[in-house]
Amino acid sequence: MVRQCKENEYIAIIARRLNCSEQYSINLGFINVKPDLLCNSIAYEVECEDKVHYGIGQAIVYQYGGLRAGLIVITTNKDNNKLNQLMNFLRWARNKLGIETYIFRCIRYDCDLLKIE
Repeated sequence: MVRQCKENEYIAIIARRLNCSEQYSINLGFINVKPDLLCNSIAYEVECEDKVHYGIGQAIVYQYGGLRAGLIVITTNKDNNKLNQLMNFLRWARNKLGIETYIFRCIRYDCDLLKIE
C-alpha cells in the first residue's frame, strides 16, 4: 500500500536536511505570502507530487516578492517512470523559470532528497 502524502508531515524533516528555517512572511504590498521554508536565502514551497502545479505558482509569487524561489516535491511513489517524468518537469521549471527544485522521495519512511540539475 502506498503511503498517502501529507506535506506537513515532511516539512520538519526536509528543514533539518537542508538546514532551513520555517515560517517566513513576504509582503507583496497587496498580500502577505508565507513560503514553507527559507533555506540559504531561497524561499521554498513544499508540495506533494499531485499538487506540483500549485507549488510552481507559489514559487513564482516568491520571485515576484524579490526572493530566489524553490520547490520541493514530495513523492511516495515507487514507479520510476513517474519519477522520471516528474524530474523532467522540475528540470524544465528550473531551466525556464529559474526555480531551484528538489524531489523528496520517501518509500516506507526511507527518504532521499534529490536535487534536480
